[in-house]
Amino acid sequence: MLPAPPSLVWKDRAVKPRATLEEMDDIWLEIPTEALRVFLGDTAEEVNLGVFWFEHHSMFPVEENNTELLNSRVVSVDVGEDISGLSNYLKITFLFQNASVENKSLVCVFWDVENDTVAHWNSSGCVTETKENETVCSCTHLSFFAVLMSPVSGSSASLSSSSVWLLTLLSRVGCGISLCFLCLALLIHLRRGKSDDSLCIHIHLCVALLCLNLTFLINDSLASLGVHGLCVATAAATHYSLLCTLTWFSLEGFHLYLLIIRVFNIHVNRYLLKLGLVGWGIPGIVVTIIVACGKYGEYRIYQQDGGAIQMCWLTDSALTMVSFSYFVLTFAVNMLCFGSVTVKVVRAHRQSPVLRERGMNRGTVLSLLGLAWLLGVSWGVLLFQFGPLRETAFYIFCTINSLHGLFLFLRYWALTRPEKASISMATTASS
Repeated sequence: MLPAPPSLVWKDRAVKPRATLEEMDDIWLEIPTEALRVFLGDTAEEVNLGVFWFEHHSMFPVEENNTELLNSRVVSVDVGEDISGLSNYLKITFLFQNASVENKSLVCVFWDVENDTVAHWNSSGCVTETKENETVCSCTHLSFFAVLMSPVSGSSASLSSSSVWLLTLLSRVGCGISLCFLCLALLIHLRRGKSDDSLCIHIHLCVALLCLNLTFLINDSLASLGVHGLCVATAAATHYSLLCTLTWFSLEGFHLYLLIIRVFNIHVNRYLLKLGLVGWGIPGIVVTIIVACGKYGEYRIYQQDGGAIQMCWLTDSALTMVSFSYFVLTFAVNMLCFGSVTVKVVRAHRQSPVLRERGMNRGTVLSLLGLAWLLGVSWGVLLFQFGPLRETAFYIFCTINSLHGLFLFLRYWALTRPEKASISMATTASS
């Protein structure tokens, strides 16, 4: 558990030239000559300065809930004797590297041993200064040092560990079912051969949702491996799948607008190719830029009663808000499309004597519900994740939308059935 510690030797009171910071280093030390002068006095004997860093922090437990050490890193600075009360601070810079520090408070601490029996993390004698991509600890003594991370006030999770366990179970079961039915839809589509534009767009949405379900199911397992490159790739794949799914929701709404609202002069050259470039290309450009900026990595979701869920995701809260804003925009546009189609169906029933006598039959209602799932309207429950509605919204979202793939399969299967003699305006519109 300890890498080979460097032994630094001073033969006088002057600090030797600073070493070069390697790419993978996450700690940088600046030791004042005073720290050595106190020990040396006026003698010229050598002083061995030992610097040790620990790859695992199991020897230094953190007892507080929702609190952990930055990068799980502990560093020790020692010259063989206790040195404290330095007027010139010992500075230890902890680089964030791949750690997610959004919405977390950072405090520099040292391992305080009381009566040689009780030990705990203590911040006395250390000043914390957080800069871009790093935290600088300025301390007046030599000891074991680390940086404690804990959620800032008001940002801790509102869900208990039992609720998180149940929501995870519901999501996994639902996503597993959706994954099977989405694969079945793809097999049916491949056997059918050539299909019309509507069915092809449905299949693109099925592929995007299939990728999203798959990356969601394996995300936390890959995150637990602790391999940064793998976590970045997983986070990028998950985010890309999500953006593609939202984009194809919008393209479904656009296609519906052309068929039902605009109706005339809707021919577009290479229509499916252009939709494919938008649906798969734009999310790819966005994800490539984010990867280049290094904003993917390990992300932790803290629970109300302690502990955290580890996953691979965006490490920048601003980008998370941008993604959520994109979802809100997609939802708003598709709600307008869905509302317009619903109004047109209702008017058709009122204006047609035959349809007025039949009323809004079960087929019409089911067709409208199918359109709602096709456009991702059910995802709108996420807009209610605030206050006392937060946990309820999570349960509804995980239960319904984890089965989104099943609903898409049923929709696709219904559209591939031979048409009956009489169909409603809603059924015609959705196909």
